[in-house]
Amino acid sequence: MKRVIPILIISLMSISCSSENSDETQVEEIEHVHDLAFDREGKGLLYAGTHHGLLQIDKDGENMTWRGDESERHDFMGFTITSDNIFVSSGHPDHDSDLQDPLGVMISEDQGQSWSRDILYGEVDFHLIDVNESNPSVIYGFDAYGQRVKRSSNAGQEWETASMAGTNPEGELYAIISDSLNADVVLTGTADGIYMSEDRGETFERINSELTMTSVDHGSEGQLLAHGVGQIEGLMISDDLGETWEPIGELPTETPVLSLAVDPLDEKTIAIGTADDSIYLSKDEGNSWEVIVDQGEPVFN
Repeated sequence: MKRVIPILIISLMSISCSSENSDETQVEEIEHVHDLAFDREGKGLLYAGTHHGLLQIDKDGENMTWRGDESERHDFMGFTITSDNIFVSSGHPDHDSDLQDPLGVMISEDQGQSWSRDILYGEVDFHLIDVNESNPSVIYGFDAYGQRVKRSSNAGQEWETASMAGTNPEGELYAIISDSLNADVVLTGTADGIYMSEDRGETFERINSELTMTSVDHGSEGQLLAHGVGQIEGLMISDDLGETWEPIGELPTETPVLSLAVDPLDEKTIAIGTADDSIYLSKDEGNSWEVIVDQGEPVFN
């Protein structure tokens, strides 16, 4: 009985601290779901890069919080998570921030609580970032400011601009992904089809003119899972690095899908983000879905 009062005091203090933290990180509204990615440590956590910060969502979608304090609530673009669980993103600073715009390439080693900005700071606005699965030193980024693809082979220390010969210079770039086993091979989804490069983006060949992908991620055993537009409308899967595709699952909405993520530790788990600021979660390869953010509003919080 002697320990009841101290324990009660500690419990109340814990509740108070938790309340303070929840007030600061509580999610009430989500605007512009730019990118989705799952953590690599087996926790089943889903992260969303949004217009006003990085969102963490638990494996059931029932609890979500903002990562970092309010000074890190930036406009996250190109957000991705490397195979060794390093967070990488680009984007624009919060309106109240004194940081340069654009933010260049930001790195976080504490799951988005804090970010370093030592790479191309103030120089590029990568709307798309691909970090190679087997060789995280190789990075590709699509710079929306210069409408160009840049690449690095030494984890962002040095960069080159890819020539991208063979592509339409006026065409929009929707998605980019490198072969998990060969970082020199790159696939892009553009307004006029799917292109492949085997020389790090120097030259491209269009491999499909009747289909494109608006978002793409790695599936199991070298597969690619993407959202298709054109010959296939909806989720599609490829076993041959984009040469051929087959439809898979059924989308829960007709609203355009802008982002897609596959849980690398459970490939049956898929998340999609749509143009109306909704996020859906599937645990059976897209056959059934649960909405966890409905038009910008968390469903469970």
